[in-house]
Amino acid sequence: MKVIKPEVIERIRQETDIVELIGSYLPLKKVGRNYRGLCPFHSERSPSFYVSPERQAYHCFGCGAGGTVITFVMQFEKLDFPDAVRLLAKRLGLKVEEETVSGEKQILYETCEKAARFFEQMLKKSDVAQRYLEKRGLKETTVKRFRIGFAPGGNALRGTGSKLGLGEKALLEAGLLIKRDNGLIDYFRERIIFPIFSLSGKVIGFGGRVLDNSEPKYLNSPDSRIFRKGEILYGIFQAKGYIREAVPILVEGNFDLLSLVDKGINNCVASLGTALTQEQALLIGRYNRQVVLCYDGDEAGEKACRRSIETLLRAGVDPQIMVLPRGDDPDSYIQKFGKDAFLRQVDNVIDFVDFVIRGRRLDTVAQKRSAISELGAIVEAIADDVTRELYANLIAKKFGISQSQLLPRSEGRQSARIVNPTVSGDSILAENLVAAAVQDKHLASIAQEFSLYEMVEDEVLRGVARLVGEHWRSDSYKPALLMDIVDDERARRKIARWLFDGPEPPTAEKFREQICRLRARWLQRQIELAHAEGDEERAEILIREKDLLLREKRPVSRKG
Repeated sequence: MKVIKPEVIERIRQETDIVELIGSYLPLKKVGRNYRGLCPFHSERSPSFYVSPERQAYHCFGCGAGGTVITFVMQFEKLDFPDAVRLLAKRLGLKVEEETVSGEKQILYETCEKAARFFEQMLKKSDVAQRYLEKRGLKETTVKRFRIGFAPGGNALRGTGSKLGLGEKALLEAGLLIKRDNGLIDYFRERIIFPIFSLSGKVIGFGGRVLDNSEPKYLNSPDSRIFRKGEILYGIFQAKGYIREAVPILVEGNFDLLSLVDKGINNCVASLGTALTQEQALLIGRYNRQVVLCYDGDEAGEKACRRSIETLLRAGVDPQIMVLPRGDDPDSYIQKFGKDAFLRQVDNVIDFVDFVIRGRRLDTVAQKRSAISELGAIVEAIADDVTRELYANLIAKKFGISQSQLLPRSEGRQSARIVNPTVSGDSILAENLVAAAVQDKHLASIAQEFSLYEMVEDEVLRGVARLVGEHWRSDSYKPALLMDIVDDERARRKIARWLFDGPEPPTAEKFREQICRLRARWLQRQIELAHAEGDEERAEILIREKDLLLREKRPVSRKG
């Protein structure tokens, strides 16, 4: 697979003047060592958007947007990373040189890509499959955009695999072949094929639908080294440029999503026809803190919606629910009533409180208490304190009760925070350590030595800490590198904020002292947890590590 050479990307970072670049898009005024202007990513009257020529980075103190020259072009021009790099290279007069990358995972990527092309070609040759897609109302542009294909019967992929340069071992590992008593056979046969893309646009797996009503109606690729069904969303690659600005619409099925996109509603993702996972909810949260749930208008759809509500709230995403008429799903509704009618439904979404009590009898005390108990359990799942408080107040007011009656465990939660203040203190210390490691390569090496990432509780911070561990050896290691390669927009914003408004990184001696303190407390919590679970062998290993840490101020060398 061809990728842009890292040295080309690094030259663009070094040679592009960020003030000149951003100044060509919007007026900037010098303020001290920085430049300031009105943020192009949200509406504001007073300028809160700052550009630093020293750090070659930008940050908005209003909406939190931040990044480098590359991320600015990506966000402003709505381009993916390679196209943004090419645009900046053109401004500098640089030739964009590419190189071939290889490796075990790369073989799987190439296998999936070649298989996707094969399925696309088979669709062109199948009148039956083309008529099916026409019957479903999909335009040719949508079919091409999502690279929809067709898997013929008769083990066609295995039969032509060698001609396509596809080895059976790779096809088997990618889940495109399966073992049966009579040998290897195609996993997908007589099905419309939906390639599943990674965030960067690589084909990592497939979904397949039969042309009739036989079972199983839908089939997804088995998990592989490059594909985890519970960690990705169908359509996320095509939608990610839209769902940062427009609230994403989450549907269940592939055709639900395709029908909406076909009618010009691009801010859609789908959960691959399975129950929404925590990882998928967190993925949505990278792009937007809200989501509209649009599931089937039947009992099964309502149950799935109810389960997804708690999953999203735990991930810090606020769900609004779009209620479809009985018997309709997003696909059938927009086909029957059109885009405008669908968007009117989007405008009339309800929150989870109204969804839970919708159509429910609340005449008796018992009925009300049952509803309050269910809503209280949902509110307890909300990760964000402010959101939890607002919903608790809303529910308490609706039922005429006090918030303490809705959340009887809230006092216990508060007490636990007061009794164990080191946990919140450790969270602050962990963020400061990650911020310092991002800005200083030597501190990053110490952070990796002590496995800082495993002591970080916050999901976004842990992702940044992992990036530090993966890239600190790079000659071009610096905050700009991390901001350009991180997938999580929240992480990118954190890094930008640290550069403009964070504390100065400590000395190496102070950093080592702080990380030792953090690890000792983290180890103590792990020891207590191991004791509680009856795992005395693990507890003993952790005790020895803690003793050595406190004696010699260095971590135990661990492999695996």
